[in-house]
Amino acid sequence: MSDITNSEGCESSVTAQPAAATRAASLPQASVLSRLVTVYGLWIAVAVLYWPSAVGLNALWTQPSQEEAYSHGYLVLLISLWLIFRDRKRLAAAPIRPVPLALIGLALLSALWVWAWRALIQEAHLMLLPLILFAAIVAALGWRAARLLAFPVGYLYFAMPIWSAINGYVQALSAKMSAVLIWITGLPAYVKGVYVHLPGGTIEIAGTCSGLHELIVGLALATLYGELSGEPLRVRLKWIAVMGAVSLAINWVRIFIVLVAAYFSDMHSSLVKHHYWLGWWLFAGAFALFLWWTGRQPAGSHGGQAPRAPRRDESASGRRLKSTQIAVTLAVMAALPALAYGMDWAHSGESTAVGIEWPAAPAGWSGPQPVTDGQWRPHFVRPDGESLVAYTGAGGQEVQAFAVAYRAQTQNAKLLSYWNHLLGEKGRLRRESVRIVSSPSGQWRQTVAVDPVGTRSLIWVRYRVGNRLFVRPRLSQLWYGLEAVASRPLYSLTALRAVCTPDCKAARGRLNAEAMDLRPTFR
Repeated sequence: MSDITNSEGCESSVTAQPAAATRAASLPQASVLSRLVTVYGLWIAVAVLYWPSAVGLNALWTQPSQEEAYSHGYLVLLISLWLIFRDRKRLAAAPIRPVPLALIGLALLSALWVWAWRALIQEAHLMLLPLILFAAIVAALGWRAARLLAFPVGYLYFAMPIWSAINGYVQALSAKMSAVLIWITGLPAYVKGVYVHLPGGTIEIAGTCSGLHELIVGLALATLYGELSGEPLRVRLKWIAVMGAVSLAINWVRIFIVLVAAYFSDMHSSLVKHHYWLGWWLFAGAFALFLWWTGRQPAGSHGGQAPRAPRRDESASGRRLKSTQIAVTLAVMAALPALAYGMDWAHSGESTAVGIEWPAAPAGWSGPQPVTDGQWRPHFVRPDGESLVAYTGAGGQEVQAFAVAYRAQTQNAKLLSYWNHLLGEKGRLRRESVRIVSSPSGQWRQTVAVDPVGTRSLIWVRYRVGNRLFVRPRLSQLWYGLEAVASRPLYSLTALRAVCTPDCKAARGRLNAEAMDLRPTFR
């Protein structure tokens, strides 16, 4: 009975397909071209109106290092655009039924984008870009067209930095699996953290060698293959899971091959330094096997569902684009970004340099004196102002004070950046712990740092946006994004350091006593 039912289902699908194809083929070429131009136009409009995200994606996709996890970004974009072109006739046959309520969602997404962009949280405003695009499609063309475009728009997330959040886990998993392979094969090596220790030296399983890039590409290829084959969702999910596991395993094999080559060549093999393409050759072979395996699987729908034929009420007038609905959508998309860009233009002539003045030393102390050497030299990229001074007590114990400020932040010059280092150059000070502490001057973010000889010190940090103080960096960044929508607030950091002599309790006592008086003035 089930065989008969399945046969009837297949027969019904096959019968409907020519009718749908005939109706789609009967559409005027001008109608197809008009719809295609409109859809591509919305994509271009989003890229232009939200150009900081477009610039960020270009930088992400064109990193000079081959090992960056998003160098396939432009290929993903081209695939998405091609998928739209492939379904152009189905898209032209879909009725135009704008959804005015979607304009509210579009406006909210636009506001979130401006907030994230102003806060310089690049990952956030990049992630919002496909959502803004999809909301614009719903608002201008309606749900029927949006469903057809959901896959091409969603496919863009395979080129977005959302995957970086799991890189640490993928790296740790690669290190653990390397340890398993070493144990199985008896290779004379051991793994500690992400470092593999061999008789001839040590190899680090770095973040760029975690296997994240292979995983993203593997998942993207399996997802695309499932879409093109038209298989049911359960089959597609199975293929995605299999290809994801294979992509990870390929990287483990690559790492192990490098370890073996390093061992037998006493670390002199060229694979120790140059093994990027080894992973991709292995990946290509694995993907070929994946295609062979999926081709031998029982077919789910053999070509997927046929294009849905237009209903009788989907007349030519129902498919006709109206300039007003496109114009309103573009206006909603452009309003808030244009306001933000206009404010930047209005402030473009203002000076960005920030002067930092320290108060005179409190009673019983001397200073401030500039610090020209020492273990603690914070490093910040292109600040608008920074200063490091020291105050000395009657007993000769110092409290060092550091301040840095940004008036006009950019993606490459901002207070919270991967390139900034509060503890200074690598090797001078090492972070041991971080927690929030209370003092007579309020809360501070306390870092216990250790120098190369084992001496501890306490570093108290506080952030300021305008006149508001914060001890949590991300919260300060989010608040800065809110204030920066309508103004140009000064974003600064103040840090105090005391060496733990004779102990950290005494250092904290000095900070408690002096933190209230050592407040810089920014001009």
